Amino acid sequence: MRRQFLAGLLGLAAALAFAAPASAQSGQALQGAERTRALTQASAALNSQRLLAGRFRQTAPDGSVSQGRFYLQRPGRVRFEYDPPTSMLIVADGSIVAIEDRALRSTNRSPLRETPLFFVLKNDINLERDARVTRVRREGGALLVSARDRTGQADGEITLRLEGPNYELRSWDVVDASGALTRIALTQVSRPERVDPRLFRAPAATAVSPRAQR
Repeated sequence: MRRQFLAGLLGLAAALAFAAPASAQSGQALQGAERTRALTQASAALNSQRLLAGRFRQTAPDGSVSQGRFYLQRPGRVRFEYDPPTSMLIVADGSIVAIEDRALRSTNRSPLRETPLFFVLKNDINLERDARVTRVRREGGALLVSARDRTGQADGEITLRLEGPNYELRSWDVVDASGALTRIALTQVSRPERVDPRLFRAPAATAVSPRAQR
């Protein structure tokens, strides 16, 4: 369960099926100069989105839905607070991603660098330089960019959905090894001037309880 939550939010999957998410397959594929221009504009837009806050909605491969509040501060920091009855908290502090299951009283930690969302949280984003971009498409007023880690340090593929003339980040899709799709949609997004830095303090690792290992 912890792995599923982290895979869905941050793209930390053991391996990736070559099947693309449905959202990445639809729309108009961009090629050549138009593709390059779109990636340049998307990188600039992401670089301008230094601090975001709002609500998120996670749709799992089985159709189950979880919701909560998120905070995203570049470089490297993100927090996902799940609403009850989900007992999860996920925090990235700039280098480590901690996933805490409060019901099981356990916390696991992994390097942020091993997740495809690392590209979105970098201080200086350049999608063409930093990632192996596999698809760039327009779908209505949205730009969809699918990418994998160029170096191989992070497994998985992430598809970013950027909406409107300012390319606002509004969702991302992750595909796991079986081809199952998890989607994270952002709503009520704002750009606060600041948030409490303590929000991004990653919980310390704890021993996994026998119940959590089942």
